[in-house]
Amino acid sequence: MNDMNNLDDLIHRLNGNSQYLQSNDMKVTELRRGYARVEMRIDKQILNVHGFVHGGALFSLADTAAGAASFATGRDSVTLAGTINYMKPGKGGKLIGIATEINAGRTTGVYEVFIYNDDEVLLSRATFTMFFLDGNSYQAK
Repeated sequence: MNDMNNLDDLIHRLNGNSQYLQSNDMKVTELRRGYARVEMRIDKQILNVHGFVHGGALFSLADTAAGAASFATGRDSVTLAGTINYMKPGKGGKLIGIATEINAGRTTGVYEVFIYNDDEVLLSRATFTMFFLDGNSYQAK
């Protein structure tokens, strides 16, 4: 099986098997090695008291995009750390998270995520450090 089929299988697995993505109207729409695009529908359930997308929803989308980009390298991972800067209020019909690998080492990878709305307005920028679970570096307890 080639890499493209593997990435198509990964998209299907993430979108079909993640209750979290499904319950939050998130969908992985594109994967390449170290890159992911994840979309999230904006509805009233993710708005804050001001009528804008809640910061937690933006953070969650960024975390999901970073994780998907990490998985697209062929390595399983979990989030070790994440930071986000909110630049514009979230409004529109959908959110688009674009994650790109900045660096990957033996045990961690760093991913940058930009979140836009469907008018291509930059809403936030995030950086995530992912901890790779492959090998004997991690044992679930």
